[in-house]
Amino acid sequence: MYNFKFFLNSCSEFKFKKIVLILNYILAVGITSLISSCGYVIEGSNPVLPNDAKSIAVLPIQNNTFKGGLETDLSEKLKSLLQNNSSVKLLPAGQADLQLNVTLLSLELPSSGLSKDQVSKGMQAVLKGKAFLKDRSKGNTVWGEKMIQVKIAESEGNQVENAASLMLSGNIRELINRFSQNLYDSIFTNF
Repeated sequence: MYNFKFFLNSCSEFKFKKIVLILNYILAVGITSLISSCGYVIEGSNPVLPNDAKSIAVLPIQNNTFKGGLETDLSEKLKSLLQNNSSVKLLPAGQADLQLNVTLLSLELPSSGLSKDQVSKGMQAVLKGKAFLKDRSKGNTVWGEKMIQVKIAESEGNQVENAASLMLSGNIRELINRFSQNLYDSIFTNF
């Protein structure tokens, strides 16, 4: 009988110690998570500019396409992407470390610019442009892309573009979104 009572006492004591140990572990993990999360940043979420620059200016975008308004939408989208990056300050051209210069070269649609072969393969729209980053203080170009090209295939587009329309179609807005994201990614990943 004595052994049985001893066994019961030791089992309950073991369970109690195990519960205390588990609670201590959970508490330690929780405190460690809180302390370490104060400065935790997901890698790649806020990339830094080249040459240790802290600020950038988006110069007025040059639009060499037949479609007006592309430069305004692209400028807004680029500025939005840059403002969402907490490691970058968006400043006026005279104050920024780097100046981004973008030129839209061409917009090809089924009604203008796309070849019959491209149209037959389901191509809806192509936007081409170029961009470079200039270091304001040194006057040199620190990055450049001579040809940035984004496309929308028929399966991706949901609206037909009318070249005479006053508003930008869903296809063109998607091209601008892709162009700005491509440009943003190129600036921050080529270094």
